Amino acid sequence: MLEKLSPHIVLTRYVSFVKLISMLEQGFFIPKANLFTDNWEGSLHLFNGEKDQFQTENELVTAKDWVYVSCWYQDEPESHAMWNSYGQSNDSLAIQTTNSDLKSAYNASTFDPMCSYFDKVYYQQPDNVHNLYDRKNIFPWSSDNNGFSVNGKISHLTYRLYHKHKAFSFENEARLVLVDNDATLESNNNKAGIHLSVEHSREMIKKIILHPNSSTWFEDTVHKLIKDTYKLDIPIHKSSLIGSKN
Repeated sequence: MLEKLSPHIVLTRYVSFVKLISMLEQGFFIPKANLFTDNWEGSLHLFNGEKDQFQTENELVTAKDWVYVSCWYQDEPESHAMWNSYGQSNDSLAIQTTNSDLKSAYNASTFDPMCSYFDKVYYQQPDNVHNLYDRKNIFPWSSDNNGFSVNGKISHLTYRLYHKHKAFSFENEARLVLVDNDATLESNNNKAGIHLSVEHSREMIKKIILHPNSSTWFEDTVHKLIKDTYKLDIPIHKSSLIGSKN
């Protein structure tokens, strides 16, 4: 995390066909952090069994309940490893946008602005808890982050969410982190996440890439969905990794 990410950086998400339809119908979904399958999200410092002097385990779980995270592969060329991990079905695809277009979709959505950060993830080995985090600031996404009042323990979690185990470095991840305006350690969040505006979620998709092993039927289905059903002018391309085997 040495420099702010360019507003023009290409962001890619490898998703199922169902998630594409959900995005087109309901808007782009940003889940809360405690719905992630990686149990070490925000708690890499506990990986080797150390205790946290700042947060109890219950406080960490509750804090993750109020923080929304959107994860993106921060590069335009395709990644075979990402297809294998997140596009396991032949009927999957990758959507591409930019930092700027994602931010525009967020700003155009109807919910109140939140304390927000956008930065690349830093990958580390959890060998020594005292030297685990790089102690560099994460970049706010908005210039008015100082106008938000966020519980210190929840704010500290946002910093930790930008550090992951080195085994995940193939993800080359940039992530958006949002803190709910009602965030508190006194209760849980009854929302699973937030949806961006449907209209602007559609607009932020700048390219769709089909799985390397996708069938002709699937290619035709995606084309008809985008061009005929939703009348969207989104370029659709077959993967450049045609012939690769999962």
